[in-house]
Amino acid sequence: MAPPIIDVHSHLMPDSAFGRLPRGMSSYQSGDDEVGIAVEGRGRGRGAPGNLRHIDAHRAIQADRGIDVSLIGPWIDMVKGPQDSGVQKRWCRVINEGLATATSGTPHSRFLAALPETDGGAASAELEWAVGQGAVGGMLAAKPETGTLARNDFASLWARAETLRVPLVLHPGDFTPPPRLGEHFMVNLVGNPFETTLAAGALMAAGIPESHPDLRIVLVHGGGFLPYQFGRLTAGFARWPSLARLGRRPPEELLRFFFYDTVLFDERPLRFLVDLVGADRVMAGSDCPFTMSDARPFAAPGDLPPEVLGANAARLFNL
Repeated sequence: MAPPIIDVHSHLMPDSAFGRLPRGMSSYQSGDDEVGIAVEGRGRGRGAPGNLRHIDAHRAIQADRGIDVSLIGPWIDMVKGPQDSGVQKRWCRVINEGLATATSGTPHSRFLAALPETDGGAASAELEWAVGQGAVGGMLAAKPETGTLARNDFASLWARAETLRVPLVLHPGDFTPPPRLGEHFMVNLVGNPFETTLAAGALMAAGIPESHPDLRIVLVHGGGFLPYQFGRLTAGFARWPSLARLGRRPPEELLRFFFYDTVLFDERPLRFLVDLVGADRVMAGSDCPFTMSDARPFAAPGDLPPEVLGANAARLFNL
């Protein structure tokens, strides 16, 4: 029997969540099929279309692609809407309850918990609660609104994820994109891989791989720019005085601390990634159901090592 084909990178904002918004948040309709959120003091974010809100529509897309199991996380842009820590904590619980209900009892979908990035302690507690409800991991904003993932309050989250032996998927997102990245969609095309690279660099500089060697971290979009710029990071860790004094392991040695998805949109960088970090560190993903999704590994696997299509994910996420 062939192993299941697994997509480790997809998204859903359960429709039920928009009717249970915490105080300080409201919903709005945009066009014929989009529902968005407005946050007091921050305004409106982008709306979510039906295939991002309804599990049946989401599943139809994945089934057409031949995907047996989807790992579904929240849309980070919406998770990051409320910046009041209490409101964001309650919002994540609403999202996770919706994701748990949407995926419960299905053979084709599992969920990754929405985690608040405003409070690492709250993220740790929410991860543990969500795992008890069936979550196979968590999805955390690669870019907190305050600081980086090197913040001290995230220490409890790293420890909890390590103890629970569940992966954390780092995903970039912005409720309100910076103006300089808003033009020409650069917030997605350049901003997203940059934020993933910054998140990985912050973790390495903070010594997280040394203090939490069994932590499982997944970098989406092929690891951002990390696989291409690890040499510059390695040189900086050795030469820049404030970094050199920390005595951290060279980033070149830490490439295999992370796991990576295949959302790279071209075979050449994907082959480079597999050769660089090893096939056992790469898992197929699509970013379904967004316009910028990449289903190539499922449509035309080509020379992709077979374990990338499912066995790696099954092992990492304890499926």
